[in-house]
Amino acid sequence: MYNKTPRFTTKRGNVYYINFRLPDGTFFRRSLGTDSLQAVEVTMSRLSAYIPLVQSGSLSVEQFKMHIDGFREATQRDFDTYLLDWLRMGVDEAKRMPELGRMQRQIDPDTAISPTSSVTEAKGRAQVHLNRVYNGNDSTARMLLATLFKKKVSFDQRDVEQAYDVAGQIDLHQTMLQQAYDAFYSGDLVRYRTLVDEMQFKLTEAERLKKPAAKKAVVPTVEPESNDTPLLSSAWKMFTTEKGKGWAAAVANENQRFYDVLMYVIGDLPVGVITKQHIRQTLEVIENLPRRNKKPYSEMTLAECVDFDVPEEDLLSSANVGKHLKIYSSFFKVFLKDEKDALEKAPTEGIKYEVTENRRGLYSRPEILRLIATLKTYSDWRRDYFLTLIYTGARRGEIAAIRKEHIRKDEETGRWYIFIEDGKTKHARRRIPIHRALEKLLLSRIKLFKPADLVFGDLPTYEQIGLEWHDIMQKSEVPKLSEFGKMRKIHSLRHTFISEAMSKALHPIVQICVGHAITQTLGISGTYTHPEAMALEKFLPAVDCIDW
Repeated sequence: MYNKTPRFTTKRGNVYYINFRLPDGTFFRRSLGTDSLQAVEVTMSRLSAYIPLVQSGSLSVEQFKMHIDGFREATQRDFDTYLLDWLRMGVDEAKRMPELGRMQRQIDPDTAISPTSSVTEAKGRAQVHLNRVYNGNDSTARMLLATLFKKKVSFDQRDVEQAYDVAGQIDLHQTMLQQAYDAFYSGDLVRYRTLVDEMQFKLTEAERLKKPAAKKAVVPTVEPESNDTPLLSSAWKMFTTEKGKGWAAAVANENQRFYDVLMYVIGDLPVGVITKQHIRQTLEVIENLPRRNKKPYSEMTLAECVDFDVPEEDLLSSANVGKHLKIYSSFFKVFLKDEKDALEKAPTEGIKYEVTENRRGLYSRPEILRLIATLKTYSDWRRDYFLTLIYTGARRGEIAAIRKEHIRKDEETGRWYIFIEDGKTKHARRRIPIHRALEKLLLSRIKLFKPADLVFGDLPTYEQIGLEWHDIMQKSEVPKLSEFGKMRKIHSLRHTFISEAMSKALHPIVQICVGHAITQTLGISGTYTHPEAMALEKFLPAVDCIDW
């Protein structure tokens, strides 16, 4: 029964296909791109509800294909969020006008802003936006829908009408912004102030309508006007824009889910008024959330999951709760406090969360050899991605984020290495020599890539990667638990690499190579050690000692 093909699927060669009859008598058939039964079961649990709708003609084939590709249906929140982003950017820009002269002076002391030309330009831009409203121009609406489509959000005719409504509000707000420029450079400061106040009023009204009334009772809220720090939504957008460039899609989606919980619990407050109590209360909510990669939770909204009485065996692991806190700490402390000076003290400082699971177990040498043998039977991302993890000891997110331009050749040694540009700690930025067993494989993979292309741009979702690894472990006859009863998952490859390297190479070299802080055994001399200045040759033993 375990090997039974799920309903509406067939297996051809070694790949599963979705297969069913359409209303006109023809068959719909499309590859699911995997040979893993578990991955297919997860995918079909999401898609099976749509198949009767396609067979009855209620759902078009094209819409169903979008569901297969991971699209979700548009919600009111999507349109509200898009509108609020535009309104906030408009208000921020309008309020910065008095600073433009000083900013221009800092950029180019020899060039001054011309009020006359600025007035003419503002009048022209205001008329463009106003004409869009008058003439029913759909360019703003098409831009909105294109943005949703890029985020894998599908929409129907009702959503298109909603897009036109939002686009009209955006065009009117942009018209007011340009009129504010006109008034400011014309010297009509009373009119300028009136326009800015009206724009702020429209923004406040939109935020009030979006914020769920039930959430006001969860945590005492503070009105945005009482604090001059940016709203949580604006700060998070800035964080993802600057730090999310190198995130793989799976990492970005996971981080967005963590943010969604925080926003749900405390609301869109200014980051300066968010306290430790807010963070603690958010963690309490997270502790009672279910694992949302299984039914029925995968089909529930976040609000429904929060209100659901989840059985203990379905709750998130404490390690997952700890991951939420790590992201919040990176956002509030590292980014907003340390880098942007937007906070004097981060609300996550001093908050600790104890992870109760056992430490990850290691793979034994015979097990690693069986895993490598299994991986070499594949020719897709599974072989390349997992072997890279095995021979580098890097974190999953680090490898998922590397681009062709990050694979470089050292002039002194002639060896290829991976440059990790960013990561979860300040020590993550480093060079990892590419093991000889991995070199040919990676160079072949990136041969036709452009410099900015992701080396592993074909990775599936974070959850499916885990399912594929579980399937590979089963094929390699590697049990989940080690001999000592410790759980083994993908991250155990990193533990295994570090343990093997530590037993053969100098500890400080291994620590630098895997992105850990150097253990301070050198006294004051340790402060004069700069890993980034060390020749690549020094790091070769940490990788070359791995002999599987």
